[in-house]
Amino acid sequence: MAPEALLFDVDDTLVDTARSYRRAAIETAAAYGVRVTLRDVAAAKAAGDANDDWLLTQRLIEAGGVRAPYGEVKRLFEELYQGTAARRGLKHEETLLVEVGALAGWARRFKMGLVTGRPRSDALELLDRYDLRGLFPVVVTMDDGPLKPDPAPIRLALDRLGTRRAWMVGDTPDDVRAARAAGIPAIGVVAKADEPRRARAALIGAGAGHVLDDLTELDALLADAARHGDAR
Repeated sequence: MAPEALLFDVDDTLVDTARSYRRAAIETAAAYGVRVTLRDVAAAKAAGDANDDWLLTQRLIEAGGVRAPYGEVKRLFEELYQGTAARRGLKHEETLLVEVGALAGWARRFKMGLVTGRPRSDALELLDRYDLRGLFPVVVTMDDGPLKPDPAPIRLALDRLGTRRAWMVGDTPDDVRAARAAGIPAIGVVAKADEPRRARAALIGAGAGHVLDDLTELDALLADAARHGDAR
């Protein structure tokens, strides 16, 4: 189905968070004396129901045998991610995974939206950092209600965009399951920090119609969908 709209996850889909959100999870766990690796974070995300990074971090710590209250985990995580007077925030280590020109090109052809587990303030700050806010008229965040894999945030984005013909592009099984439950195709993309074979298997297992190694492959998929649409 050729889409009228493209919905994107943010973390590890549009921006590499290996040195920001994922590193914050690792360093927060270290503060409790628990060793967590990038592979551990990837496995937790692949297991699903992992769109709240504070909750994911708490689970990783408690899996290491240490009690970690959610509020305390959130505070430590946020100090690392946002930064303090004494330390530069890990958010400044984030890098875009797609050229701004590619995003602008898609925005000229499709309605665009973000569906992310980030707080709204973090999502908008990132868009402003790269001057992208004008490309995404719809931004659905954790402040708007349930998180993926619940389909509610995707349905909300579709309502705000005024279409049901959309693709959801994301790097986790939660993105895929939410899209399928909302009745739209799910396009998986392998996160830069993940082991490609495991990530691909997890996305396909969740029901992704296609899995991309990176977003540069999205143009070919869109062109193919357009050709098939013209043929019908």
